[in-house]
Formats: sequence, structure tokens, C-alpha cells
Amino acid sequence: MALKSSSPTKPLDAAPAPRLGRWRVRWIAQTDSTNTALKALAQSGAPAWQCLCAAAQTAGRGQYGRTWHSPPGVGLYCSLLLRPALAPDALPHVATFAGLMVCRALASLVGDGARLGVKLPNDVFLDGRKVAGILVEADWRQERLSFLIVGIGVNVGQTSFPDGLRHPATSLRLALGEAAPTREAVLQGILEAFAEGWDAFAAMPAQFVKTHREGIVYL
Repeated sequence: MALKSSSPTKPLDAAPAPRLGRWRVRWIAQTDSTNTALKALAQSGAPAWQCLCAAAQTAGRGQYGRTWHSPPGVGLYCSLLLRPALAPDALPHVATFAGLMVCRALASLVGDGARLGVKLPNDVFLDGRKVAGILVEADWRQERLSFLIVGIGVNVGQTSFPDGLRHPATSLRLALGEAAPTREAVLQGILEAFAEGWDAFAAMPAQFVKTHREGIVYL
């Protein structure tokens, strides 16, 4: 997929992006945060099933206001726009669902699901080290859920990490060597997992999470 340049502060063009299954997928060269950029599109009326990916983030965000290390060209930094009719008490399950789907996608690429684990609510670990994180943000209008942004960061090609990270980190490159998948392959696996599981999850969030947590290692 070709990368298109975008200023961190310039609004994104809302023109239709190429499709990947149910998703409209847009790649840009750089933004401050894919969650922030996609939120602007959502607020301007963009429909659900939008995916925004950046080659680099200058202000990537994680859970609890933490920074997500987003060096150019080596990680997958993407955000997904969904517009479900979920009750407030179902929202905590969204991060769990996202973690399960990322774990499912990575297991198929790694080839051994036993190497992966989930640290609730939003981290995926590979060989005991953090390989992916998730940030879910909700927008409410008149006490009704308007949209969800699900931000996902996956360490794909990194060979080193900065000091002071909350959890020891790894990447698919470090874990798999030359057999590591590309960012595009990781993205496709994640989007396919989300699309396959979303309707059942949205219909019965708690039941879906309870059922699909079976067999997953929790850290």
C-alpha cells in the first residue's frame, strides 16, 4: 500500500479510501496520533469501518496518558472507527475484544499461540514481552455512543527500544527473525479478525468475551 504524506495538523481528506474487506484503509506518512486524526474524520461524519495507518506518529498515545514509541517505518500504528449501539456497561469489553482479536491475528502469524498472552485490559505479550498495545476512546452525544476509536500499535520491525519502558518490549522481528511478517500482513490479519468477530461481539459483548477468553494465556 502506498504511503501518502500528511501534516500532523492538517485535516485528513475524507475521500473514500481503498477497501480491505469491510474496511476502508488509508495509509499516511506521519501524524501526531492516528486516534486523534481518525477522531477528526469521525466528528466530520465519516462512516464506520474506517482504518487509518501511519508510518510514524509524533505523539502516539497509550493507556493512562502514556506515550507509544512510534519510530518511522518499523511498527504498525493504526486506528479503527466503529459506530456500534453499545450500552455504557459494555464499553470495558471493547478493549478486551480488541486484545483477543490482535492476539488471534498474531498467533496465526507467529505459528504458536502458546507464545502469546494478554495482560488486561490492553496489552499483548509475545515470549513474555510486550508486542502490542490498544487504546479505546469513546465519543458520546446526548448520552448516546456516537463512535469508538480503537487504536492499535504493534511492534513489527523494531530491533531496539528506548530505556524506561513500563514493560520489557519485543517485536515480531526480534522474535521471528527473517520470518517476521510485514506491517501490511499484520494489518490484514487484525482487520480480518475484527471483521469476523465484531457482529457477534456487538450483539452480546460480555458473552463473546467470556467464550473467546478460553484458551488465552492471561498475564
